Amino acid sequence: MAFVFSMSDPLIIYGIIGGIGVVLALVAALYLKRKLGAVSQDGKNPGSKAGRLAYQPEARPVPIVSQSAIPRPAKKTPSRPLPKEVSLTDGRKDISESLKALAEKYSLDQFTIATSDGLVFASSGGDDAQNDAALYGEIYINDPLSETPGAVLTSISHKGSDLILIIRTTMPVSEVISNGIENDTKDILNWWI
Repeated sequence: MAFVFSMSDPLIIYGIIGGIGVVLALVAALYLKRKLGAVSQDGKNPGSKAGRLAYQPEARPVPIVSQSAIPRPAKKTPSRPLPKEVSLTDGRKDISESLKALAEKYSLDQFTIATSDGLVFASSGGDDAQNDAALYGEIYINDPLSETPGAVLTSISHKGSDLILIIRTTMPVSEVISNGIENDTKDILNWWI
């Protein structure tokens, strides 16, 4: 059975009018959505005014401040005080007291002289002298230029024996200070041994 409709049929007319109404409603909805939700060229959102009262000012953007623009106090590395005028041998009972005076003169935490096989030759005192001599003696023999945090290693020769100087300090040791420590250590060794 074939359906034949004519243009004058009321069902067809209502269908065409309804279709046109639906299309117009969709077009109007899309237009309003675009108009109310879109951001304009100058960066303002026209839809954002809906939540503001008339006497309230427009919201201003907050500028982003980079971390490098925030001033910070400069990091200061601790500076070593100048060596004190201390007699290293006069009035001292033994080599340990002379090494304590050397540690005081250069503001050292601890000072140990070790043999190349890791034994303590002399020390300014402290519980770590044996451990330092064994650990740092081996490190220095294997790699004299190795970095050792918390300790500075150098060596001297005394009467044909190679000795390792273990300087324990939290402050940096300059080459001038290191040379001064080496020279004073030689003076102490020549006095006592």
